[in-house]
Amino acid sequence: MPGFLELDRVNRIYESERGALHALKDVTLSIQEGEFISIVGPSGCGKSTLLKCMAGLERASSGLLSLQGRAIVEPPRNMGVVFQRDLLLEWRNILDNVLLAAEFHDVKPRDVEPRARELLTLFGLGQFLERFPRELSGGMRQRVSICRALLLDPQLLLMDEPFGALDPFTRDELNAELQRTWLATGKTVVFITHSIAEAVYLGCRVVIMARGPGRIEEVVPIEIERPRGLGVRETPAFVDCVKHIRDTFRGLGIYKE
Repeated sequence: MPGFLELDRVNRIYESERGALHALKDVTLSIQEGEFISIVGPSGCGKSTLLKCMAGLERASSGLLSLQGRAIVEPPRNMGVVFQRDLLLEWRNILDNVLLAAEFHDVKPRDVEPRARELLTLFGLGQFLERFPRELSGGMRQRVSICRALLLDPQLLLMDEPFGALDPFTRDELNAELQRTWLATGKTVVFITHSIAEAVYLGCRVVIMARGPGRIEEVVPIEIERPRGLGVRETPAFVDCVKHIRDTFRGLGIYKE
């Protein structure tokens, strides 16, 4: 059965005066509706390039990407994206930053303002609607960016290292919050990270990417019961998954001992 999001032999090549750079090579992946897919790999392996192709922000040099059977040639309307930087507009308050997503899609902000308020309350920001980004912590700002991505109820949520700049305590908190949101909504999520533990904690499957050129080395199913508390990271099943992924990177020469 075809997946909700399909990638078939996707290549991305950048041409320059120094020659061609093969950023992605023959990436094939089938993602089912409602899956949470974690993608983990070292810097320079093409993770962000792959996500931009999924989002329709970059065109693949060859191969096919499709969402619900339709080729991705531009950003799909039923998609939300969260980047590592929150990209909030400093001159707009928190509520108006979330409503920005409506303006991008020619939706009247007043029509979705109740949902914006509901999302901000759900993410613990109900008391900060009139505050400005500079008044919030890094974790709070990233919550706002997630609310903005969810405003129009997208079926696909793409997240590019969204918690990478946060302290470990805030990162743990948002990992748990993201899992809870995913379980409640059943959205399809593609989540990019450098953290093996984060990838295992969140993912239904973990896609291991290698570099030179960027490619999928292995897809690892994570058969750990949900919901997963943070304490699951100390269980044998979790430790075994992390070890397997780390050993795979060690075999690729990513870890050198």
